[in-house]
Amino acid sequence: MGFLQGKRALIVGLASNRSIASGIARAMRREGAELAFTYQNEKLESRVAKMAAELDSEIVVPCDVSSDEEINNVFDQLDNFWDGLDIIVHSVAFAPRNELEGDYLDNVTREGFRTAHEISSYSFAALAKAGLNMMEGRNGALLTL
Repeated sequence: MGFLQGKRALIVGLASNRSIASGIARAMRREGAELAFTYQNEKLESRVAKMAAELDSEIVVPCDVSSDEEINNVFDQLDNFWDGLDIIVHSVAFAPRNELEGDYLDNVTREGFRTAHEISSYSFAALAKAGLNMMEGRNGALLTL
């Protein structure tokens, strides 16, 4: 019996079996946690569903973290499977490609910087706020990478 036996974890941002999120999900499953996953768009849906199945999970829901409606929908969907949630893993990062090329100061814009922070940082707080009711009274954990 692993130290996460009976715990339920939502993994947000899994996109590749070589990602940190994948390693965390595998370790959590090995330690007994039940897992749920999100995917950003249709392009990633089958890939995430396949990785989820390899980790004994059928819970795979869409979530574009730039949308509060989609974030709230994740927890509405989870509520159909689980009566509570113990862990949220946030493994999401994004910056517009043109902001990452060449010299930083030549390419950074206020809008690009805002977008990067909204997706990479604020989404963590938005997920925590939306998941609070499911995590209440469970001694849970929030993890961001």
